[in-house]
Amino acid sequence: MSSNKSLSEAALEYVGVKFIHRGRTRRGVDCVGLVILAAQDCGYLAEDLPAYGREPRNGLLEKTLADHLGAPVNRAPAVNDVVVMSLQSGQQPSHVGIITHHPNGLGIVHAYGEIGRVAHQRLDTNKIKRIAEVYEWPAKY
Repeated sequence: MSSNKSLSEAALEYVGVKFIHRGRTRRGVDCVGLVILAAQDCGYLAEDLPAYGREPRNGLLEKTLADHLGAPVNRAPAVNDVVVMSLQSGQQPSHVGIITHHPNGLGIVHAYGEIGRVAHQRLDTNKIKRIAEVYEWPAKY
């Protein structure tokens, strides 16, 4: 499906969808599923990741993203970027989200297990500190 909407606009359409580990439908998604479905909704070629456990180990999440999106960019996150982050300070990165516009600056859309759904939250200082890597989606093809 090809569309002129941006990655962040597509991701926002999933706000409120139930969190389901390894979910890949509008009935339920996890953080990786949200990124894949939003990208596909925009017409991007977005390959799904192989089966994975609840906690990525030894940089698997970052390696898989780099394999699909290229090397992380060396800058602050911007709208439409995909970010890898830790859910809590000091933890290994194990979560992804999409950067959006937010009424109070930047936001993040992510499927978050602790709240049980896809959420749109302000990208506050605490969340920014937990971002490990920033990726740009390659051009549509």
